Amino acid sequence: MAPVFRVYRRGPSAIQEIDCGSAGPGGSASASLETVRGSNYLVLVGRRPGTPDGGFELSAQLFLPPANDNRGGAPLLRLPGTVRGSTLGATGDEADPGCGIRGGTVWYRMTSGRGGRVLLRLAAQGELDAAVVVLERVRSRIRGIGCSQTNGQGRATLGFPVRRGGTYLIVVGHVAGADPGTFKLDSLLSEAAESRAAGQQLPRSGVRSSVHGLTDVNDVWRVSMRPGVTYKLGFSSQPCASVTLRSRRTLGRVLARLGCGGYTTFTPGPDGSLRYVLEVVAGADPVSQGYRLRFSAAGADDVGVGVALRNRIRARGALSPAGLDVRDLFHFDVEERADVRLDLAGGLVFVLLRDNGARIGEFARFRRQLAPGRYVVAVSASFGGPSVRYGLSLLIREISSTTLRLAATTVAPATTVVLQPLVAKAASGVVEIQVDRFDPLTGWQFNRLLRVAVGGSVGWQPPAEGRWRLRASFRGTIDASPSRSGFAYLLVERRV
Repeated sequence: MAPVFRVYRRGPSAIQEIDCGSAGPGGSASASLETVRGSNYLVLVGRRPGTPDGGFELSAQLFLPPANDNRGGAPLLRLPGTVRGSTLGATGDEADPGCGIRGGTVWYRMTSGRGGRVLLRLAAQGELDAAVVVLERVRSRIRGIGCSQTNGQGRATLGFPVRRGGTYLIVVGHVAGADPGTFKLDSLLSEAAESRAAGQQLPRSGVRSSVHGLTDVNDVWRVSMRPGVTYKLGFSSQPCASVTLRSRRTLGRVLARLGCGGYTTFTPGPDGSLRYVLEVVAGADPVSQGYRLRFSAAGADDVGVGVALRNRIRARGALSPAGLDVRDLFHFDVEERADVRLDLAGGLVFVLLRDNGARIGEFARFRRQLAPGRYVVAVSASFGGPSVRYGLSLLIREISSTTLRLAATTVAPATTVVLQPLVAKAASGVVEIQVDRFDPLTGWQFNRLLRVAVGGSVGWQPPAEGRWRLRASFRGTIDASPSRSGFAYLLVERRV
């Protein structure tokens, strides 16, 4: 027999299906439901279509709610410690958290005698699919810290920071569509964090080391800085630790922070303490997290507007991100509105800014007109990456303008028309004059291209009657930008 059964709750005038169960031939079907006191239930037993009849046994077991079914009955979970629990008979209420929990929940509480990090490991037994949620109680308020659901093997891990004297609530419940069941919950406390007031002197060449989300949660390094001097900080980690910069005078105040990795600069003010600490903190995952940390004084091309970038002279440079040479800064001046070209070779990109910090964009090649002012170019690479050489070139040209005017707009056939384009702010170069002919059926069609030197002229004789148009385009030089005139129109017809 392949059993099937359905459970209904009987109301005054109708029945409502609550749950059901089925199994294959010779199997055992089961289901669980939360009952309501005083209600009547009907159980319908049958078999799957196409399977033979047979005998069966039907049993029911009542599980009363456990003592920790609600927040008020939460027992203490020790650090470290292990508890075995069950969601059988557990009920749900409005105080239950989210994280996919859609059924009975059981509660535990935890207090921490010191700051650090706690790791919870949930192992669900049988067919239980569950979630574990951590809440922090601060006076009369409760806020969520994190949650995790069991994976395909019925296991879930959750790491979270704790503060000294803090009170925490831990909730375990089965997710939507899952049956209740038993579980084991382990709690592990990380090693005590290294004191920020201690720490080791950071070597001049930096350091490669690792932290662990449970057994080695932080490393503290000492550095010295002078007021008014800019310093560079580079950090990379795998999978994801973080580093913070603090003054030893005010350890609670974060002066700079890099998460997972990055690069930044810092300049102490007049109230600087000379002595500072760099604290590397492990991420929440209970795994080893390798990191690299570099710290040094900045150079002239690392801060401010950097070094001057000269017009028409290619600047050559190199970056060594592994050695904290991550960024080179250049500046150039535009005296009056001009056509500006910037080209960066080497597979990198640069950021273009005004000297007031206004960001223009990120480019590998730049072609645009710029207003008068001072501009800054930042060539950057990612800290820890490979060394790279580059070339940066700047071309600033005056903005030219081109005009083309005809002495007459209507001429007779076989008339020679003198074309003399005018180019402002250009002393040399070539102008191309494109001649188009109008076809009444298909529109404007290209006819020919005439070339003339700036300041010169050329004669052109229309080859036929009809409508013609001409446009002059200045090709540009190293001193002047390209420009183009509007169309000049000419009608060629026999005069009566």
